[in-house]
Amino acid sequence: MGIFKNRDALAPSYIPPEIPHRQDKLEELMSYFKPVIENKQDFEHVFIVGNTGTGKTLVARHLEKNILKYKNSHYIDVIYVNARFERIPGNIVRRMMRWANPMAPLRGYSVEDMYRYFLTFLSNSQWRVLLILDDADHLFEKHMVFIYQLGRVYEAGIRGKLSILFIVRSVASINKSNPWALGGIRKNIVHFEDYTYEELVDILEYRARQAFHDGAITYEAIETAADIASTYNFNARYAIELLLKAGMIAEKNGEDTVRPEHIRRARLEVPPSFTYDELESLTLQEKILVYSLAEILSEGNKSFATTGELERKYRENARSFGVEPVGHTWFWKMLNTLAAFGIISKRLSSKKFKGRTTLTTLPMNDDRVGLPSFSAEILMERLKEMIENEGLQEPKRQAE
Repeated sequence: MGIFKNRDALAPSYIPPEIPHRQDKLEELMSYFKPVIENKQDFEHVFIVGNTGTGKTLVARHLEKNILKYKNSHYIDVIYVNARFERIPGNIVRRMMRWANPMAPLRGYSVEDMYRYFLTFLSNSQWRVLLILDDADHLFEKHMVFIYQLGRVYEAGIRGKLSILFIVRSVASINKSNPWALGGIRKNIVHFEDYTYEELVDILEYRARQAFHDGAITYEAIETAADIASTYNFNARYAIELLLKAGMIAEKNGEDTVRPEHIRRARLEVPPSFTYDELESLTLQEKILVYSLAEILSEGNKSFATTGELERKYRENARSFGVEPVGHTWFWKMLNTLAAFGIISKRLSSKKFKGRTTLTTLPMNDDRVGLPSFSAEILMERLKEMIENEGLQEPKRQAE
């Protein structure tokens, strides 16, 4: 029969029917958008702010579900976009453009042209739209012009009927934008506090009932997962992935019950900052870069790699994979993107060195790059599998 009743109930993309300890946040969000739903207000802007694993996305998807109940009767629709996956304004605006006209050709148009087309369509129709921008932190730092455009619809002479729900990890992310970019954005903020230990146990019990057969996981195992997650701001997403991995370990060993030791072993394979599923969203070049970093740290037993040695290893591996490496400027853009997403850490090198060194071995302007949330060896295995699934050959090792 196996341990799992519904393994998908522990997947990051799963939206459970209930949201324990977050119903009040859903009601608060609905209160902001109720005037828009009832056509008493053209638009609204709201921020959800909270650490990873505090239920932000889950509540936003329930908000989407609730609003869509009024879709046909009140001419209101929702466009959900994970900004972390879509990366750049052009990809986000293309999603909006497809909503307005699924048959419209997307090539040959600038981001500004597509955005104006969408807004004009919206203004001339009965429809109002809520745009949910999940994982939007990087937009406020790297794409301030886009943030400005989102908030200044009325200055374009168009009736603004686009509401926006921004989901970010901290207010500091918002403050990285210049004041001129944020001037047109309304600052309604719903804070998602970290779960308590007791709340996290409740959430894990609820998800375990959906995912496992009766008796297939002990209460002590659930407590262990909550206890481990408590060291990472009571991250519910991390705790749920611990349950999933622990169940897989127990099943692989031919056991019929998930116990605390399975949870502890799962901790060695599950990164706390985000899920392995999110690695799938990386571009091929980014996967090769992270693979190269893991290889340097694993084989050299090092805490950090310099950007110089990482770039050399990346180019070596890219060619071994049969892929043309990107240029130096784009390599640095990839580093900054991966650091912004928390996949790697990037620290300035100290100007003080012990012993002798030269610019060719450790440049003064070389940053140091690390893997704060991963086992380098396990990461290499996962990325190798992902790259091979894309039909690429395994890197050839250089002769000693």
